[in-house]
Amino acid sequence: MQNLPLFVLDLAASFVLAAAASCRARSTGAHFSGAAVLACLAGMAAPLVRDGLLGYAAFTLNQGEYLAACVCGGIAGILIGQGSRGWLSFYWLDAVGLALGAGVGTVKGVIAGLGPTGCVLVGVLGALVGGLTRDLCLGDMARAVEEDMYATAAALGGMLTLAMLLFTGLSPWQGALCGSVLVFALRAMRKIKIS
Repeated sequence: MQNLPLFVLDLAASFVLAAAASCRARSTGAHFSGAAVLACLAGMAAPLVRDGLLGYAAFTLNQGEYLAACVCGGIAGILIGQGSRGWLSFYWLDAVGLALGAGVGTVKGVIAGLGPTGCVLVGVLGALVGGLTRDLCLGDMARAVEEDMYATAAALGGMLTLAMLLFTGLSPWQGALCGSVLVFALRAMRKIKIS
């Protein structure tokens, strides 16, 4: 049985990535059914790629909770994206999804027994792949290459998560949360700087 709080954080990451994708799609006028499909693609991409790299892809596919989180996130994003502040909501949903993906991905690498470089790499990929899927499907320039504090924020969050797990007595979910807070703070500082 896996760590329940870490599993909840992982489901939250899928939910928020799905919500960000459908919010972004609806705010640009996409049909709600297309936004819902995109939400499921973006929300499932992170756990599938991450766990596939670690050799656990079947686990993700056998857990109906991931798809349920994506569907619920997609519905929430569709409703949020129809409002006048859809773009701003998208930014914050994307920041939370990036943050949780980096923290949880790094912890999963540690649990799988990877070395420090592998753990951070899995964390960065877990953080980026949902957004990359969304951006590519919408025909947007990928934020991972366009924005200055996107992939870098994910990498720094992964490094902090790893440091917390290696040098403190924090549990895996607490380490993931520490790294996630850093990623979110860096994204928030970028938003404040450009506003």
